[in-house]
Amino acid sequence: MFYKGSARPGCRAGWSTIALAWGLATPLQAQTAPPPATTDIPPPEVTVTGKRIPGSVVGAVEPVAVLDAQALDALGVSSLSDLLKKVKALASSSGGGDPVMLLNGRRVSGFSEFQSLPYEAIEKVEVLPEQEAARFGYPPNVRVMNFITKKKFRAVTVHVLPGITTEGGGGTKYTEVTSARIDGPRRLTFNVSHLRQDPVLQSQRDIVPDPETLYATTGNVTGVDGASLDPRLDTLAGRAVTMAGVPVDPAARGSLAAYANSPAGVTDLGPYRTLQPLSDTIHSEASLAAPLGKTMSGSLILSMEAVQSKGLNGLAPALLRVPGGAGSFPFANDTLLYRYLPGSVLHQRTTSMALHGGGTLTGDVRRWSWAITGNYDRMVSRGTSETGVPLGALQASIDAGGDPMAAIDPALATERNLNRSRAVSDTLGVKATANGPVARLPAGEAMLTVTTDYARVDSDARTDLALPADGIGRTTRGASVNASVPLASAREGSLGFLGELQLSGMAGVSQVSGFGRLGTSNLGLNWTPFRPVQLNASVNVAQAAPAVTQLVAPVVATPNTPFFDFVTGRSTLVTTIMGGNPNLAPEKRRVTTLGLAVQPIKDKEIRLSLDYLDTRIDNQAASLGGATPAFQRVFPDLFARDALGALTRVDLRPVNLAFERERKLRLTFDVQTQLGKSPPPPAAPPAPDAAKTAPPPPPAQAARFPDGVGDDQLPAGGPADPARRRAGARPARRGDAERHGRAAALGCRAERPCLEGGRQSGRVRPHPGPDPHPQRHRRLGPAFLGADLAGPLQLHQGREDRRQALGQGVERQHGGRESAQRPDQRHRPRRPDPQPLPARLSRPDRPLDPDRGAEIVLRGHCGKGFR
Repeated sequence: MFYKGSARPGCRAGWSTIALAWGLATPLQAQTAPPPATTDIPPPEVTVTGKRIPGSVVGAVEPVAVLDAQALDALGVSSLSDLLKKVKALASSSGGGDPVMLLNGRRVSGFSEFQSLPYEAIEKVEVLPEQEAARFGYPPNVRVMNFITKKKFRAVTVHVLPGITTEGGGGTKYTEVTSARIDGPRRLTFNVSHLRQDPVLQSQRDIVPDPETLYATTGNVTGVDGASLDPRLDTLAGRAVTMAGVPVDPAARGSLAAYANSPAGVTDLGPYRTLQPLSDTIHSEASLAAPLGKTMSGSLILSMEAVQSKGLNGLAPALLRVPGGAGSFPFANDTLLYRYLPGSVLHQRTTSMALHGGGTLTGDVRRWSWAITGNYDRMVSRGTSETGVPLGALQASIDAGGDPMAAIDPALATERNLNRSRAVSDTLGVKATANGPVARLPAGEAMLTVTTDYARVDSDARTDLALPADGIGRTTRGASVNASVPLASAREGSLGFLGELQLSGMAGVSQVSGFGRLGTSNLGLNWTPFRPVQLNASVNVAQAAPAVTQLVAPVVATPNTPFFDFVTGRSTLVTTIMGGNPNLAPEKRRVTTLGLAVQPIKDKEIRLSLDYLDTRIDNQAASLGGATPAFQRVFPDLFARDALGALTRVDLRPVNLAFERERKLRLTFDVQTQLGKSPPPPAAPPAPDAAKTAPPPPPAQAARFPDGVGDDQLPAGGPADPARRRAGARPARRGDAERHGRAAALGCRAERPCLEGGRQSGRVRPHPGPDPHPQRHRRLGPAFLGADLAGPLQLHQGREDRRQALGQGVERQHGGRESAQRPDQRHRPRRPDPQPLPARLSRPDRPLDPDRGAEIVLRGHCGKGFR
């Protein structure tokens, strides 16, 4: 359609025409349509235009799952973090890795950028398979979760979540306040929270003390290097006595016979040892997102998290050597005394402070989109662990003949052997990603994704233990290229017998200081022979350096930790060492995947997936899970034993395993359906016929609008004064609310009622024949679509009025209302406009009749009506 001169629509108005059906028009009863102005009318052309949901990133590969707002409500989550836990089975990759996040189809600096948003602000969540990750610049071995937010959202939420346990202890108190506001591309979020976890003592659980533990408050004595206590005692007992409990009665401790059948002492450390420490966590963050231009937007997040924990590690152990033939013990040989020092409870305290700053810039250049993300993190952690009491003075007293079971000096009891550790790490990372089409192939467009990144990590750790814990600095530079090439497409008419076939490949390289050049590659094939079935295959090979935390985590020693020894077949209390290992090597991982996905019922969220995975990992960094005999033979330096062969210390820091091979066959059945009745639909807008029942305007108003006088001829300052309308003022008119509701129901995006545009009101009805008064028909907006239109109408180009006229036989009556006159009441028609445009307007809510003419819906979107 072409417009010339004054007939061209203004810049604030627009038309879209959607042809819904076509056929032979059914003639109207009791009404005869005049012949068209021109006899050669081209056949109607049907055009159906679809539009992707804003923020959606679903491509040729079917998503693993799509969760709409109703599905999110059905999960019963209270936060987005809770949502990730509920859908972990869907979001985790084939290798068990956590997913990467997108927000409205765009990369973000991390999940922390929007994790504080209430889940009610999310309209839809898309879970994409691993082969789609490289399209957004991520490794092709993780799944992608795309969160689509609502366009308008505003809320202030307060969460107070107390928690208790049935066995006592371990209660939680969580308080969170969040303020979130979303206005299109703009987003503002504030969040502050506090979490307290009460301690759980070992005595609050059904845990009995280990009778084979040598330490006790009453004391146990053993021979040196496993020898017997005394040959005379062996004669009295009739067996070799290598261990005996010290008698509780001080007077009996000097008698050899009291040790012949003395049971070993056992002490319950339950009241002095915590299974879960007391911890407090304070978290606060603020995030902001806004457009920075027509094609660019940005976001910023600042957060802080402080954690403090306090725990108990039992009583201080004391291993003392008692000389034979001296002191209060009657043994001729030297003996070893194992005792807990009463009242010497060992404490452990750790604190950490994490600061985070992240930002994202995203934009579009023609058909290419780009994103730059940056992060800065600083972590400071300190730990203090009490490992025992200084025993030098007590051992000297025993060597001089003192009582080894005497009470410890109160001044000595307050002193502690401390293990202090401190770790500081600073991480800076920048990543840039660009993706878009590079070529048009017969089966579709070939897409290319280019990624480059830079990261710098500086970490320093200090500890009082005699273990290597030097600082480390690491610089990583990397780049990768991912291409997705369609080979066949039934939609595009290229090799349609194959269905949809797509090939993807990725190659990347990273230069990591201290580890050299590490490569990553991926090759994937996705085939959909027909709609319900999808096949995929991929081979991924990746080399990765150990995480910095695995290298430089603070080393902490924890005494009195129960540990099962597979060699001796019993549990014992040992000192465990945990932290980082700076000697780790990079790992190499190869994953081969074959998958089949079936959606048996169309338009139903029912998916059946069968996956075969073959994984081989070389030099995998793993932490010790159990002291099996094979593991102890391979890593003998991690286990320390005393003279009796009992474990005393276990190093639980990560080590490299030679290789691991895993084959897995996984069957997944995912069903999402509604249980119970559907919620009631929203209230429908007022019926268009409601205007028929509206009372006529008062006579005073009718006198103000004489017949034949347009709005431009009204007195200045009146209710329809053009100057007042240009200033934005318009007197309220009866029926505005109804017309505004109809316009909103039809998709009108006007902030004010579009029909009037500050001008007309009333209903529009069809009238056969040319329009008798096109110059009087002022701005008719999309609300007239709600009228009951059944006859053929003409779309005219009015020139006298400088505005576009819609409708036929629409005539203005007194009072500003519009109606259609019967044929015998028509005015003498004016000269019809040339080149009338045939069209038919019908109610959108009326079902289409395939036997009638082309049903065309005209919709407008403007702020002040149509021109």
